[in-house]
Amino acid sequence: MEYESLTRKVIILFLLPKHPITTTAATLCDQLVSRGYSTNVRAIQRDLQDLLNISQCGLVVEESTRPFKWSISADWHKIQLAEMDNNTALAFSMLERIGHLCLPNVSLQQLKQTFTQANRVLKLSDGHTHWLESMSHKYSGHEITDDQLKLETAILQGIEVSAQVTRFIKHEQASLVYSKLSPYAFVDDAGEKYLVFRVGSDAKLNQWPVKYFSDIKLLDSMSITINTANLSHQGRRYRGETIQFECITHRQSSFINKLQAHQYAFTATTTENDQVKINAQLINSGFFRELVWSHATSIKVLNPPSIKQYIYRQTQRLIALSE
Repeated sequence: MEYESLTRKVIILFLLPKHPITTTAATLCDQLVSRGYSTNVRAIQRDLQDLLNISQCGLVVEESTRPFKWSISADWHKIQLAEMDNNTALAFSMLERIGHLCLPNVSLQQLKQTFTQANRVLKLSDGHTHWLESMSHKYSGHEITDDQLKLETAILQGIEVSAQVTRFIKHEQASLVYSKLSPYAFVDDAGEKYLVFRVGSDAKLNQWPVKYFSDIKLLDSMSITINTANLSHQGRRYRGETIQFECITHRQSSFINKLQAHQYAFTATTTENDQVKINAQLINSGFFRELVWSHATSIKVLNPPSIKQYIYRQTQRLIALSE
């Protein structure tokens, strides 16, 4: 549909690097697909050619090699929107609502004036406004903190930060100040956002929940360059925090006996189908995860999502080993 093409082109404009850094249509396609867009290289090539034909978009193409290399002119800042039509306004209005799913929030902050203009244009088009309102219920509100904006800025500019970080030392919560962190990316795991980072000159990558970072300050020093491929699979999940664990099991399950033997405080209630629901507030430790995994065939984990994902990953590893 036309609005999908327009929205895709707007995303492409923000994915294109500033000249002389370049990218290809195939790379842009992979980036869009990773953000949930159903597209292909041919469609991206057509979008790039359309944007190239609009001089205000500032596209630069190097046709001397195959595949073509694309970028945005270094002195290009914004699309000239004085003659924004209804479909373009619709694309920007949708971007205002769903942009947090695929773009840095700092970029969306800079587009506030453009979004305002797009919404003003749409007020004059009943059909486009009706479509926009019919879609709005699909996208929940999105809040971003000042600290998260600073982390995004540091990732985009490749600079270090200082931060106050919540740690769990011997199961006790502590707040420590880290003078130099290099943030590299945000990754999502079962609905929780994690920050991939390294501390100072330490080569090890870490992966901790974003909610444990506060009082972010941008530094003048540059982050150490790393290979950013597959960041979601690097680092370590942060352990030690208190979680609310829930699962369903049967009355004779040895899992209940194990919880009692290890002195976990929990409640057990009978469900309508005569099963038992376990609720426990406990420390998210490696030992507890191994305990859950050893009873994976007799329990169904309900919460938290991170434990459910752990069971899934362990199962996939077991399947891979048996092939």
